[in-house]
Amino acid sequence: MKIKTILVSMLAVAVLASCNKTDVGHKKGSLEVSLPGAPVTMGVEDPQTAGGITPLYNDVTVYLVNGTTATAAVWSDAEIAARKKEFEQIVKPTQVIVIANKGNVTLPTGTGPLSAVATAMEALTIANQNKATANVATLDAKGNAAGDYISVQQVTLYGTTSTITDITDWDSHDAWGATVTLKALVSRFEIGTVKAGTGLTALNVEDVYINYFHTTYKKDVDQAFTNTTWPTTFTPAWATIAANTGVTSTTGTKCYAFQVFETQVPHIIFKVGGTVATGYSLTDGTTGSFSGKYITISSFKDGSTTISAIEAHKIYKVGLTGGGIEVTPGIITPDPETPKYDLAVDVKVADWSVTNLTPVL
Repeated sequence: MKIKTILVSMLAVAVLASCNKTDVGHKKGSLEVSLPGAPVTMGVEDPQTAGGITPLYNDVTVYLVNGTTATAAVWSDAEIAARKKEFEQIVKPTQVIVIANKGNVTLPTGTGPLSAVATAMEALTIANQNKATANVATLDAKGNAAGDYISVQQVTLYGTTSTITDITDWDSHDAWGATVTLKALVSRFEIGTVKAGTGLTALNVEDVYINYFHTTYKKDVDQAFTNTTWPTTFTPAWATIAANTGVTSTTGTKCYAFQVFETQVPHIIFKVGGTVATGYSLTDGTTGSFSGKYITISSFKDGSTTISAIEAHKIYKVGLTGGGIEVTPGIITPDPETPKYDLAVDVKVADWSVTNLTPVL
């Protein structure tokens, strides 16, 4: 089924006009770059559905590229609110790059090497892609509608194209167009709860963690705590979410949400408490009531294929249906990241939309 999304399919349209199509590398004209139209009016967040992600625009930068040189244009608040920026008397670019919500990075300004843009983006941190909910009290100067914007609406968006084609003449000049699709640079994990299976009479979540992920977009540093290196205080702060009664794994309820950079498959850790049924025990021999134990989800499958890497601007949903992931005593351990007792789940992958995961014990 073809799924329509908002964030994944946002279009920035660049229109270049020149007085003459011949020798376009030297003739100068005008360029207009447009963002999508005006937007529609908790570590624990609402699950996202197709077409449901409206970005909170904080900043926009466009790079007009000629060969290996890039010229930056930072948009004013008024231009972001108008969702377009016009350029006059410029040479036709060979490539257009659009970056929205640059996060913690300092992007190059002026004219310089194209490689400097990529180098700057490498410093983007994953913590900056997991921001707290932002509130806009009233329609702001950037055209953002009033309301709450969750973390997924604040992530960095990036798009580029080198395809510049003839279009209908604009402003009495010959014209060219370039369509740039903005995409998130992160994957999103939406996590539900767990429920008692055979051998447990009660099971409740105490904390949820995400582990094994790249800490920067350069992907040269990872957070990968093991069974023996698990810290007393798990950091960064966004990577731990306390239990929330709003997460029930039924339609219309909340989820635990994390954004992570692509490629490395993360682990999801539940810290749990509950009660073991008579005749059963946890992996460490615990019977009766317990607290501060762990469930480690370390792998995902798409049908019969184990996923070796995750992809950007895709949502992976874990345990958001049927009341949660059913758990038995045999996978609950005294410590997290115990390889012998970790859990695999099934996943179906889709672009920035619904992806349901089902546990495989």
